[in-house]
Amino acid sequence: MYLPKSKFRVENTYGEEFTNDKNEPYYGKVLKTSGGRVYAGDSVNNIKGILTKIEKDTNRNIIQRPYNDYYGPTVINYKKGFYIRYFLRDNRNGKFAEVSLTQWKAKKRLSYVTPGKLSWNLKGPVNDGVVNNIPYKGAATKNREALQRLEKDYPGISEFFKSTSEFVR
Repeated sequence: MYLPKSKFRVENTYGEEFTNDKNEPYYGKVLKTSGGRVYAGDSVNNIKGILTKIEKDTNRNIIQRPYNDYYGPTVINYKKGFYIRYFLRDNRNGKFAEVSLTQWKAKKRLSYVTPGKLSWNLKGPVNDGVVNNIPYKGAATKNREALQRLEKDYPGISEFFKSTSEFVR
């Protein structure tokens, strides 16, 4: 391809502006033409592919707000005795955000987010006890154990869900 020097410029990009043909963030030299096309490469003779501009609503710096449109368990969840809690962990700063299923599906493929889910017991009794000399675990203990199992994959998750008896009836 031939272009006069006045019709293009070479710049650097750091992965926040363009994606390659595999929809991955592109890092490195880009060739921008006066016609608005953007190519991967450092010269007209060394073009590695066409790049696509990342839309502004796909900002890779933050989890887009409102990220917490979460409302808690429903009557149906209480009838089942449990519900699934969805959360996202920002890999850059380690912060967690509890989100709805809709938000979870929309954000789980972001490169800087680790998605997770947790089955949460809703039926009591809340505390451990003994019936006919047979010990049983309460909902709070079951929820605490579920958090401990997740702790190896999501360090700090137990601190995010502080009350293991939350929503238990």
